[in-house]
Amino acid sequence: MSTNVEQIKERLDIVDVISSYIKVEKAGINFKARCPFHNEKTPSFFISPTRQSFYCFGCSEKGDIFSFVEKFEGLDFKGALETLANRAGIKLENFKNEEQPEEKDKLFEIMEESTKFFEKGLTGNKECLKYLEKRGLNSASITKWRLGFSQDEWRSLYDFLSQHKFTKEEMLQAGLIKTADSSNNPGQTTKYYDTFRNRIMFPICDSAGRVIAFSGRAMQEDDKTPKYLNSPETKLFYKSEVLYGFNIAKNYIRKLDYTVLVEGQMDLVMSHQSGVLNTVASSGTALTELHLKKIQKLSNRVIIAYDSDSAGEKASRRAAELALSLGMEVKITSLPKGEDPASVVKEDPEKWRAALKESEHFVDFALNKAMRENQGKNLTKEVVKNVLPLVSLIKSEIEKSQFVKKIALKMKVREEAVWDDLKKIPVSSLAETRESIETVDLKKIVDLKRMAAAIIFLEESLDKKSKKSRERWQEIISQEKVNEILDNFEAEKEALIFEAERYSLEGDLKNIFEDIINRIELENLKQKLQEMTIVLDDKDISKEEEKSIMVEFKKTQKRIQELNN
Repeated sequence: MSTNVEQIKERLDIVDVISSYIKVEKAGINFKARCPFHNEKTPSFFISPTRQSFYCFGCSEKGDIFSFVEKFEGLDFKGALETLANRAGIKLENFKNEEQPEEKDKLFEIMEESTKFFEKGLTGNKECLKYLEKRGLNSASITKWRLGFSQDEWRSLYDFLSQHKFTKEEMLQAGLIKTADSSNNPGQTTKYYDTFRNRIMFPICDSAGRVIAFSGRAMQEDDKTPKYLNSPETKLFYKSEVLYGFNIAKNYIRKLDYTVLVEGQMDLVMSHQSGVLNTVASSGTALTELHLKKIQKLSNRVIIAYDSDSAGEKASRRAAELALSLGMEVKITSLPKGEDPASVVKEDPEKWRAALKESEHFVDFALNKAMRENQGKNLTKEVVKNVLPLVSLIKSEIEKSQFVKKIALKMKVREEAVWDDLKKIPVSSLAETRESIETVDLKKIVDLKRMAAAIIFLEESLDKKSKKSRERWQEIISQEKVNEILDNFEAEKEALIFEAERYSLEGDLKNIFEDIINRIELENLKQKLQEMTIVLDDKDISKEEEKSIMVEFKKTQKRIQELNN
């Protein structure tokens, strides 16, 4: 394991890795950025090329390239390792992560074998291939997305996995099989059957491209059979966090600075096939805040492209409200009635790309819809009910005022009247509970001991043999006390080193440290002078003791004067 890790660290620079995810800027010998792990307006996230580490002063997240990718991508260590290994061009061999339970590794293994089984099942199924061709998919897309087919049999996958030495418990944990209901026959042996039968299989992957779940599209539709069936939640798959296609789309979202959000797997595959590679899908599940935060790390802009039916319109509204409450820029596509992205792409890929280019801000969309469908008092009611609540969610006051002006012009009313009604809109519970984390102002650090510890930690991180600053401090207080102070700051060592590097931007560290030590000494001497004054005021003090203290008193006064000068 250490060999793989060290090889990757040798080939990849932390600044290059992090800057491929977020925008960074030079800050002296380091780089800084707005932290991707918490809300902030000013950069408090620092990256050190020297130590190949990062630290955030706002939320205390810290680590190296592996921990960054783990946190940003929502992966385990092995997933981060595989992601970075691919980037570094390193093939992982005989890797075993002792820190990760074998159970999880086994689940990844069983999901991979199942994917291969389903892929093979599709290869020889002319009916399925004909259906996919009819829907507009080409062979390249089928291969790229690893589409498969689950046979119309009760235990075909179960038998296959059993032959490959996977246990019933592992299949159950992966959500690949279910137990038959034996409540009517208590003494009967438990029977198992495949979760997916007679379905076109869409593998769902994590950010590293590892299969973690499936979505199966029924080949035969009836009232009892759901059109799409997703894997249950497992130790690998949390539906409220996973977006279909994210593992492929993430780099394009970053590059193009916007996300296209569709509902289903077929919509996504067809969108990618048309060249819109920054598309992700919510896989038919309700869009969550976690889904949006996942893409918001890469871009703050999203285009919602759901189906054009009433259900799709409702889902679009909910998605837009959620995204606006997070401070995102939200647009929506207008597709012909009864169409979805997949059908539009099939008819003409250029029409799909044009629809995305013509997307309008969701508030404009809601306002224009209200204007088309309503007049007079009904229009006013519609705007107050369905347009102003959207405006109230917008974070930017400038953008909010622009929409107020637009609404006033279109409705031919005064802006003040629109503002009055806007103020009556109750604060969204989503916006109300979301508070920004204030960042730390580094210039306000006044704790002298902390500053001294920071410089010592930096000095010794650059040269382990260097003890000059430590020894200089020991001239003022004992070695034991210096060690005790440093031990107390050990837990904050990484943060303090970054702080010390900030001090170095303001001047020579040696001179800064000397000034800090002088100030520490000055504070200590003032305290000592005060203590001696209390002793001298004692009426019971002996002449000999008084004489001795006075000598020390004058000596201390002289040193204080020297330091003040």
